[in-house]
Amino acid sequence: MKRSTPSQKKPSKIEQLPLENDKATPGQRLADALAAKVGSWGFLTVQTSILAGWVGMNMMPGVPHWDEQPFILLNLVFSFASAYTAPIVLMSQNRQSDIEREKNEYDHKVNRQAAENVELLHEKIDSLQAQQLKELTQIVKQQQQSLDEIRASVVPVLKQQQSPNEIKMLDNQFPNGYSIYLPFKFNELIDNNSQDFKSLIPPQK
Repeated sequence: MKRSTPSQKKPSKIEQLPLENDKATPGQRLADALAAKVGSWGFLTVQTSILAGWVGMNMMPGVPHWDEQPFILLNLVFSFASAYTAPIVLMSQNRQSDIEREKNEYDHKVNRQAAENVELLHEKIDSLQAQQLKELTQIVKQQQQSLDEIRASVVPVLKQQQSPNEIKMLDNQFPNGYSIYLPFKFNELIDNNSQDFKSLIPPQK
């Protein structure tokens, strides 16, 4: 059975998201600054102070009044301020929407690249496991072959012994040889080990 080889593709690098101020024009920076000032407690406090001072000075007796009731000049000033403030705030909001859209696209791109890198990592891990399994199978086969050779050379000698627990040894100091008695049957031990090694070898497909 052929296994799919891992692709030679290298993990892709994720490009860094450019900073917001790098692409902002001077007008956009000014709109952001004014929108930040307008939407603050400091601007509300200053505006309230100016409004209270304007109304108070024009209603105080003994002081020259430049805008008497119904404060037409004050309404005109606030109308001009509102006419310019609203577009500036909208420009800043539109730019923030564009920034959020770019961030979402960047996050989507990062997620796709991360998924590709994870898939590539899985392929490499599968390839490494297959290679290790092949090497382990080869080692088990070699051990099985060595065990078969030992069995082929030892079992005939054991069959000639009087007892399956007895092993006769030859030595220069003992010309007639001597016997070693084991607490187990040596031929059964070899058979059991042979079956264990065979169970480790995966079946050929």
